[in-house]
Amino acid sequence: MYLLHPDNSEQLNQALRAHMLEFNAQHFDAQRQPLGFKYLDKQGELVAGISGHVFGNWLLISWLWCDESARGNGLADSLLTSLENAAIEMGAVQAQLDTLDFQAKPFYEKRGYQVKYQLDNYPLNGTRYFMEKPLIVAE
Repeated sequence: MYLLHPDNSEQLNQALRAHMLEFNAQHFDAQRQPLGFKYLDKQGELVAGISGHVFGNWLLISWLWCDESARGNGLADSLLTSLENAAIEMGAVQAQLDTLDFQAKPFYEKRGYQVKYQLDNYPLNGTRYFMEKPLIVAE
């Protein structure tokens, strides 16, 4: 017999993640390879950065951030280009990310990303966009 227990802990979240990763590894042979770039100011403070990972054929972009004081200087464009190029060198042929309606959807569209799916009323009255882009253009 099994007993149900409430558990909102990060420990449960991490245990479930570990079990799912172990299960998934039985079905494909792909490792997550972390990837990131950053810009620092003269004092060594972070002013912009991007992170994600390559997983099989995919670049999965997690975060792209640029401090408001550094915006408009092409840092985000440079970061995204650097991440995409590094991912291509690691074997990625597609890129995926998500962004919110008040964030950077137009920026990503200018870079060739297209909305594949959107969640409306997220989390209450906004929109979350899931976007993809081919990194290798078929010849």
